[in-house]
Amino acid sequence: MNSLLFLHDADVLPGPVGALRLLADDLDVDVPRHPGFGTPHDATTAHWDSVADLAQHYLTTTTDTPRHLAGAGFGGWIALEMAVRAPHRFTSLVLVSPYGVKLSGPTEPDFADILLLDPTEIIELGWADPTASHDLRMPGHPADLPDSDHERAFADRAALARYAWKPFLHDPRLRRWLHLITIPTLVIAGSHNRLVPPRHSAALADLLPTARYLELPHTGHYPYLERPDEFHRLVRSFLRGEAP
Repeated sequence: MNSLLFLHDADVLPGPVGALRLLADDLDVDVPRHPGFGTPHDATTAHWDSVADLAQHYLTTTTDTPRHLAGAGFGGWIALEMAVRAPHRFTSLVLVSPYGVKLSGPTEPDFADILLLDPTEIIELGWADPTASHDLRMPGHPADLPDSDHERAFADRAALARYAWKPFLHDPRLRRWLHLITIPTLVIAGSHNRLVPPRHSAALADLLPTARYLELPHTGHYPYLERPDEFHRLVRSFLRGEAP
């Protein structure tokens, strides 16, 4: 199975969290932080203002050797932008409730407004069991954040707003190029995800020529955190070319 590039969502702690630790038993799992989210590139990329900038960054700074690509939420949007630009660079694509593609009308929201919701609301909408939430960092959450992590959480939100505020959480040009993603693709959603409704992920999968859609019951926006064993089993099978 070789190597997996996993692009993280907003508000998720750095590193191979949840099921990513399990996948690392079989794969070389790379989970880079996005420029603006606490990296050596933050100062030189402070003028970047689109997810296309992030996609181009990863395409020009990561290995040319074909490998698996995955992304969750905000990271799923980046993965989609990369896959339409250079599908030959990747052997497969896993998307976990990605933002990035607007499927409803101009006045109908596709996604919850994660930039305006407070941490309690994001957890209530993003977890099937909010009391089990973990591995998230937002301004004011957890309550006992040290000052340095609190500042980091605010800086992460500022970076997210710069990339995703306008147009809100989508690229209006992305949908027209989705047909170029012909690599094996798995779209995963949680049945209780109220940040990105599972119907959006299912409709997105229908627009991807080779995509399969899987919905995990009693799971929210972060299945790799909330159901790590099940997520690991499904993704591992998919990457091996087996039916998940």
